[in-house]
Amino acid sequence: MIAEETLQQYMRQWGATCVPFCERTAGDEAFFETAQTNRASELLNQSAALRTVMLLTGDNGVGKSALLGRWMRKLDTRLYYPIAITQATLTGSALLAFFAEKLGKSARVSRPHNLRLIEEALAELGKVIPVLIMDEAQNYDQNSLEEIRLLLGLNLGEMPAFALVLAGDQYLPKALQLRSHRALYTRIAVHCRLDALARRDIEAYVEHGFRAAAIARQAVEPAAMELLAGAAEGIPRVINLIARRAWIEASARKVSLITTEHMQRALELVPVALEKAS
Repeated sequence: MIAEETLQQYMRQWGATCVPFCERTAGDEAFFETAQTNRASELLNQSAALRTVMLLTGDNGVGKSALLGRWMRKLDTRLYYPIAITQATLTGSALLAFFAEKLGKSARVSRPHNLRLIEEALAELGKVIPVLIMDEAQNYDQNSLEEIRLLLGLNLGEMPAFALVLAGDQYLPKALQLRSHRALYTRIAVHCRLDALARRDIEAYVEHGFRAAAIARQAVEPAAMELLAGAAEGIPRVINLIARRAWIEASARKVSLITTEHMQRALELVPVALEKAS
């Protein structure tokens, strides 16, 4: 309670509507568009419309989940039925049950029963295209991915039963090239990789993040911005952690401009920043 009251005080001090760079309060307005996120969205749109398999990869924290979440929310539900599965530790049978539940069916333990439910649900959707998004796909075991591959072929020789987006880290493509996943790998129609922000985009990203909290004036002095850019290496999640911590450090000292002192203190407190500095 005390921490919440303190944060509210800091927000009033800055004239902010929320804690900057806080995932709890961030919405689509906080999403930072770049040429590569726009290109990724275009490829996602194409993959959904064509019912194909797309691979979306990038380093941890680069913004894959944020991009997918925003893209899903913007899909026309008259045309698409988006389903996101983030529990990458599900077994093959559990994955089928989860998929059936997401399609509005009452799943059971029986694999054949759940397969029938999924087939029924997909048929009931008619011309509405199901879009399955599997996040952290590098963590799924062979059986889980094989179950999904087999489901893609429910329509036999016709188009795939649904569009599939596999999102994962930089190791996912090589994992899918293994013989055990080869049948799924050969179905991938397009691979899009999200890279870290370019140095020229980092300052704009930080300014955008503060504007999302209604802080439109300069919030970070240039030298402090250099410290942040060097430490975060263009990874949005790391930028968020450091910038938010620096904002708290400045607020605690009752100032409304983040200096190198505040930024340095933030770098000392954020573990991933310390890791990159070592």
